[in-house]
Amino acid sequence: MDSDNKDKKILFVEPSGSKANVFTFAMKLPLLGPIHLATKLHQAGYDVLVIKEDLLDKSDKIENYLPAADILILTLLTNSAFRGYEIATKYREIRPDGRIIIGGIHASLNPEEPSQYADQVAVGEGDNIIIDLIKGNLSDKIVYGTPLENLDERPIPDFSLMINAKKSKVIPIMTSLGCPFNCTFCCVTLVYGRKYRIQTPERTIEEIKQQLQFFKKKKIFFYDDNFCAKKRISLELLDRIKEEKLKFKWITQVRADLANDEEFVKKMAEAGCRRVFIGFESINDATLKDLNKNETSEEVRQAVKVFQRYGISVHGMFIFGSDEDNPEVFKNTIKFCRKNLMEFAQFLAITPFPGTEYYKSIEKSRIVSENWDNYDGFHVNVKPKNMSEKDVMDGILRAYKKVFGAWKIFRQFCRDFIYLFRFKCRTFKYRANKMFNDFARNVGMRIGMRRWKKLNKEYMIKISENTIDSPHSLLKVN
Repeated sequence: MDSDNKDKKILFVEPSGSKANVFTFAMKLPLLGPIHLATKLHQAGYDVLVIKEDLLDKSDKIENYLPAADILILTLLTNSAFRGYEIATKYREIRPDGRIIIGGIHASLNPEEPSQYADQVAVGEGDNIIIDLIKGNLSDKIVYGTPLENLDERPIPDFSLMINAKKSKVIPIMTSLGCPFNCTFCCVTLVYGRKYRIQTPERTIEEIKQQLQFFKKKKIFFYDDNFCAKKRISLELLDRIKEEKLKFKWITQVRADLANDEEFVKKMAEAGCRRVFIGFESINDATLKDLNKNETSEEVRQAVKVFQRYGISVHGMFIFGSDEDNPEVFKNTIKFCRKNLMEFAQFLAITPFPGTEYYKSIEKSRIVSENWDNYDGFHVNVKPKNMSEKDVMDGILRAYKKVFGAWKIFRQFCRDFIYLFRFKCRTFKYRANKMFNDFARNVGMRIGMRRWKKLNKEYMIKISENTIDSPHSLLKVN
């Protein structure tokens, strides 16, 4: 078949995750894959619409848009897979003549499963195949994309194609794909490869200007998996931001070892960086080695100090339940976070995403559940080597309670008050806002964890009784 299909209405959908994960709606940050592909199709003359389910108004539903769609393209994360299958099933009932294409990280890691719900499954990056896929030139049930070598060839995302895009709390921009590292638990390299590809600073500056104008916001999230993997190019971007006198705050994801270059951190602060998300994973060297992090616990400790020294807040992420962890890890991590007054921290259970090195390394009998709804880091899905599943879940909840306790909130508030009179590269208004935002974020986390426990009562009973769903028992099949 070789027709343009330009008369067809194409609907991209990013399903929501499980409602049992209270953090699903925290930032309402859309994935950029769908909007990149939709923009490319739109520029080629196709009629496209993009929906991130979490951004819809409460009175609105995905089902309202299914009848008009001739082609439905679902982008799935593992945590949103079941919801995606529900949408696909509903669409098939409404439009038996329509086409369903499923892509995303979960489909790339586990293509046979979504193929039960789709006409075709797209594995990997879709930039080089999306138009042929829509035209019908690719007939295989499972089609494989090839990496886009020059990211400047991607169109700047047109968020006017997305319903309620401006409800996103920050402007999402991704300047790179791939990661040169190979952490055992991470699926980034499985989908995007270890070759790090990055946009030119000129292209990124153009994108920043366009998105600032569209969103009418002054806060950007560069949510590259590793924002500064090529520091020379990132340094050029930081210099260009200052030269262009672009006024916006930004946050991003980096590795702890970036703090070894203190001059670079200083330039980040001067260019408007206000917070970094860092996957510390652990403060235990044996665990870091087991996870193939290529970092040390000392680098983790120094990273917090260096970023805070330049007024950049640290959002640290820790993983519990690896084979080198024991019950002491919770006490030590809590002590570390409290001692360093971490502005924000996430405590997560290690998750065996299909295809990862971690998944391959453990005995399949240790995977206690393949209920994808719970593959969000806030549920235990693997029997740990040196603890029980309940030990890990209790430890995570205890860490949140201790780290975000009333005393920590008070100390954080006092420190932020002192910071009002420091960091001259920051305006007084910004420092005052930071003080109250940190306070609200800490209080919000305590409220969020209470809600999590309320929504997950049945899960906590199952984990106490050691009756978590066995592998594949909740997999929805036709």
